[in-house]
Amino acid sequence: MEQRYSLSAHYIKHSLNLAKVEQRISSVPLWRKERNLLVYKVSETQYFCVYSFGVVTVFGIDDKKEVARYLKLISRQGEDEPGVTLAGLPTEDYPIIIDADAAESVEFNSVRLKHLSVEKLLLVFHVVAQSVAIDFLEQQVEESLQRFEKIHLSLAKKGLLIATARDVMKTIGMSGNIVNFIVGQLSLLDKPDIAWEDKDAETLFINLRKMFELEDRFSTIRFKLTFIQDSSELMLDTLQHRRTETLEIIVVVLILFEIVMAFVKH
Repeated sequence: MEQRYSLSAHYIKHSLNLAKVEQRISSVPLWRKERNLLVYKVSETQYFCVYSFGVVTVFGIDDKKEVARYLKLISRQGEDEPGVTLAGLPTEDYPIIIDADAAESVEFNSVRLKHLSVEKLLLVFHVVAQSVAIDFLEQQVEESLQRFEKIHLSLAKKGLLIATARDVMKTIGMSGNIVNFIVGQLSLLDKPDIAWEDKDAETLFINLRKMFELEDRFSTIRFKLTFIQDSSELMLDTLQHRRTETLEIIVVVLILFEIVMAFVKH
């Protein structure tokens, strides 16, 4: 007979200070501690995981008020990225079905496991958490593309560049931060240890990544970021050229002024 457990992932902050979270949460036992992860065990079938990249996954806890209480408590130990508005934060629901008589499989709306293996549960948590974090990064990239669309329209219609060097530099910095975040904190290119040691766990991990299209979404983000960076560098060159022209004009005006003043004195 199958048993169905809820799993939800919530992006709540740009980053979470795990040391502060560990100090703050004392009412629930800390079951496991890793470099980028804290795992809390509420009961034999209830867990929540806190990831340093700003995501919390909640397993087996159906009381929404209880979930909201945990999320609020944890979010206080997080940090926001300057200039980034955390509005409409992404969440993901992906139930886990335990059925000893059925084959393990990754499906569109759920994942099926034979047993309530904590190691395999953590694999599922990890991939779903990464997916939610990528959702937020996709939002950031789309917002940048929309800003560039307005700039390009102005260039096409009026031949005017409506951007400052400061804005362009911030965009270049944002693009670099996103790539560093994905490769560094999100560890999107890394395989968990259990996936190296257990063939079934590796198969589960690969199928989950395919289901959530992590590689394809990462490739899309990198393609868009490359476009944004190339456009930013071109605009920065244009702005610097414009500044050089302005300085040259100022120098010419000053020279003419000195010539006129010298002529008047004589």
